[in-house]
Parts: sequence; structure tokens; C-alpha cells
Amino acid sequence: MAALPIRSIPLQAGDIDPAVSSLEKVKAILAPLDRAQKSKLFELVQAGHLEDDQMTVEVGRLIVAMLNGPRTEHARRIWTGWFDPVMLRTDALMLAEARPPGCMHVVDASAWWFALLPHLRELAGRVQSDVAGRASEHPLDAVLASSAAADWAEELRIRSLEVLRQRGAAGPLLATANAERATLLRKRGLAGVIPLSMADLTVLDAMLEHAPLWKGAVRPRDTIATLHTVSGMVERGGLPDGGLLYALSLINASRDPDQALALFGLLPSAPLADAAVAHVQFAWQCLRQKLESLHLGRPAPPQLTAGEAVDRLLERAFRWYDALQGFGIERGSRNWAVASAAVGRVTGLVEAEVVPVLSHRLLTLNTATSAVPLIDAVRFINGFNHRLRRRGIAASSNPWLPAIGDHLAGLFRQTGVYGRDDALTGMARLCELAEEAGYPLEVTAIDKTLLAIVEHALRDGRELDAGESRLIERVVTVATEERRKCRWWVSGELLGLLDAAQQRGIGPSSGKADAAAG
Repeated sequence: MAALPIRSIPLQAGDIDPAVSSLEKVKAILAPLDRAQKSKLFELVQAGHLEDDQMTVEVGRLIVAMLNGPRTEHARRIWTGWFDPVMLRTDALMLAEARPPGCMHVVDASAWWFALLPHLRELAGRVQSDVAGRASEHPLDAVLASSAAADWAEELRIRSLEVLRQRGAAGPLLATANAERATLLRKRGLAGVIPLSMADLTVLDAMLEHAPLWKGAVRPRDTIATLHTVSGMVERGGLPDGGLLYALSLINASRDPDQALALFGLLPSAPLADAAVAHVQFAWQCLRQKLESLHLGRPAPPQLTAGEAVDRLLERAFRWYDALQGFGIERGSRNWAVASAAVGRVTGLVEAEVVPVLSHRLLTLNTATSAVPLIDAVRFINGFNHRLRRRGIAASSNPWLPAIGDHLAGLFRQTGVYGRDDALTGMARLCELAEEAGYPLEVTAIDKTLLAIVEHALRDGRELDAGESRLIERVVTVATEERRKCRWWVSGELLGLLDAAQQRGIGPSSGKADAAAG
């Protein structure tokens, strides 16, 4: 915490100038301080550092008001506090087509509270009144961390479980929660979210039952700490149920297959295997919708991938797929079929829609259009297909039509003929693109235009990028071989190129080339 500028705030009532003694003036002085500094100042005021008793009361209340702000729904905050260690606050998983088990999002918790509130009205009112009274004199954070707040939380928890377990209560609670949740989701800008189900109501009951196990738990930073925390909960609870719920919440928050496998090793169980399948489905859903957005103009909700690059989504999707057998999910099983269907939707999309769209863009590429975006897109598809084949999943060996190779070869020649200043760069990009498409462009020593372009670039002295350097090396190699084969005559353009290459330290020296020719 930054040093608290106490000396800049007069604490002796007798020293305060009358012109600045009003609370508004004091408030203006306190406003620049951060929360920790205001809290420290409140402690000093409460300790009697203001000699004037009235000022002690007024300044103390002012600081409390500034610290507490407009927060008023204290009973809800105390109740939802049970879920703080297991609650999701990011929105991605809310958009999952198959909801992973053990999900409790901040919106879900609020919806359940509003559904339960009519049954908790008297208790919630008493808690609200007690907290508000204490918060008028003390920082709200301190009130919520008090033993009294712990007692209120326990009362709310026990009463909620009684309501949940009443005969006939489930249907009306679920309907009310979904109605409230729909409003909260609209405010959050989330559409198409799967409604809460009876399975989610069961999760709520189980989490309230086991919540004391993780009260105050801090999310572990690594896998070792995760295993230690979960195993401790299992030991304290006597049964794995509470630790399992906490483990599911960690998987849902991290979406990390390695952590999930480690937790499955600690608590091998069907819920963790089901969670793995759901996360496989979600990882491949994210990849599918990202590809649709990038190439087919079907916008994906921004919360789904939170700006993650398609390469990162691809990596996560295959990591989850590769982890399946570690969860005891064998090929041919129902769970394997579910996961394979998620993979199949992406492979079908790529083959039936993405590749045709990219092929059209390749066939309509012209000399005025940059090839770079297509290089990245073709490389991605090739890498995707390579990963599929390595795992025994069918994929076409080369999805790119021969006509694409012919078109790129024609563009390569046109780019050189036009004589643009950026001709070498454009030709280098076309070489990269053609190679990625499986149709490497031919480079010959009789292409005087190409020789002249390369010689100009070598003599220009500018820094060359990787693609340009590769093209130049190919041209110099071909020219050197041509010089070796032609003992009696070579063109002036070829000799000029080899001389320029020698000056830049590219290819064999001219002396060695002459010796080879002789």
C-alpha cells in the first residue's frame, strides 16, 4: 500500500482552519485516497486521533459512507458469499451448448437468490436491517467479515436448504429462477444461454450442503496446490462430494485439461469424466464458431472466446480431445461418441464450407490484393488436417484444387512483369502461399525479369524479410547451377545477379563458380 499522507490531513480539531472545516471540504481532501488509505484513516480516527468528539463521529461516518458506497443488498451478498470460491465470473461457459456439471455463475447465484427470497423474507429482512445498522458506523467489508455475518450466513444457508427440500418446491423455484435469470442475462448482453435445469437445482442444493468446506478458500495457483486443497476438503468432509464439487468448479474456471486429469487421478469419478466430455464439446464449439466468424461472416458472441486467437482455440480443442482416454473414456463408448460428434461438426464445417470459401478467395486473388491473410488461413487449415491425420481422423491430404496452383503461378509472373517497387515482396508472398497450397512455384534462370528484380533488391541494401530471403536464395541457387552448366555463355542478367549476391554474401563465391564451370 502507498504511504498514507496523514500529515496532509489536519487531525487536531483546533488546527483546522474554519474555512475548510466543513465535511464537504474534508470529503474533497479524502477523495483522492484509495480504499486501503481510507480504511487506515478510519482506524486512526476511531483510535481517537481527533480531539473533538463530534468531529470524530462525523468524519468517521463520512469515511464509512465513502468506503461503503451505494451497496445495499447486504442479505444477498451474505448468501452468495457461500459461492465465492466456486463461482464463475467470466461469461464464456454460459454460452456452452452442453453445460458442464458443477457450474455456478454469478448470474445463476443471483437468480437462485431471487427465487428463494420470498421464502426467506423475514430472515432476509432481519439480516438486511442488522447489516445496514452496523454498516452506518463501520466499513461494510468489516461488517461482512464479522462473526455476526458468519452467523447470518449460516442461518440463510440452513433455511435455504429447508426450502429446497420441501415437497413440490423444485418446479416453482426453477421457473422463478429462470425468469429472473433471463432479465439478468439481458442486462449482461448474453443471448442463447441454456436455461437452468433440475440438474442445476441439484447442484445448488449440493453446494449449499457442502459450502462450509470451502468457506474462505483462495483459488489455488498451480496443480500441486489444487490437489492439496481438494484432498484437504475430502478429508474434512469425510466424503468426496464436497471436494468433488470444488474440483468441478476449478475445472470450469481454468478449462485446463491437465488440471482436470490431475484431479481425476485424485478423485476418479463419473462427474469428472462427464465434465471432461462437456469441456471437449465446448472447446470444439469455440473453435467452430470462431471459424464461422472468421471465414463465413457468422458473428460469434464476443464473450465466447474473449478475443482468443484461433490458433489458441485449436490447441485447447486438441488438448481436451487427447485427454479423453485419461478419463477412462474408451473409443466406442457413449461419451466418446458425444466428443467425436463435436469434432465432426468442426471437420464437416472445414471441409464443406471453410475450404470452399478460401478456395474461391485463392482463385480470385489478384496482384492488387495482399496474399498474407490467405497464407495464414491456408496454413491453419493444413495444420488442422495434419493434426486430424495424426490422430487417425479422416482428412483430405490436400484440399486445395490444382487450379489454385495454376492461378498462383500466373499471378507470380504478372507481379514481376508490372515492375512495381514491391514486386519482390509480392512474389515472395505468392511463393509462400503456393507452397502452403501444395503447388510450389517454379523458379528458372531464364526469367530475366525475376533475375533483375532480385538483383535490384540485393543492391538496394534494404533489410529483407524471411519470405523474401527464401525466394532470393532459391533464385541464386538456380542461377549458380545455370552458371555451372553453361561453360561458354551466360546472360548478363545472370552474371549481374550472381555478382550482387556475392556482394551480399549469398551463394558460392564467383571464383568457386568459375572453377566449377571450368
